[in-house]
Amino acid sequence: MTTRNGDGTMLRDLISGTENLLRTTASYSGAEVEAARDRLKEQLDAARAEARGLKKKAWRRARDVSVATDDYVHENAWKSIAGAALVGALAGVCLMSEYRRR
Repeated sequence: MTTRNGDGTMLRDLISGTENLLRTTASYSGAEVEAARDRLKEQLDAARAEARGLKKKAWRRARDVSVATDDYVHENAWKSIAGAALVGALAGVCLMSEYRRR
């Protein structure tokens, strides 16, 4: 069983398996088999197109988040610096307390 892990492996496996099935059944004849193969090809093409669209959408979203983060940091530079300093100080305190326990 294939699991979904977010990197498109499941979709790639599905497309690959479908392509293998189409190649394997290429020698079979009959109107029903031909019709089923044609429908499967159409669905495979639709899945590929949807996957391309989702990939483009994900990249666009990542770029938008990156731009928004960059804008926020530039508009709120001192808040960003203070936040980073606070996180660093808290990490230092946690590490020091762990060091003292030993």
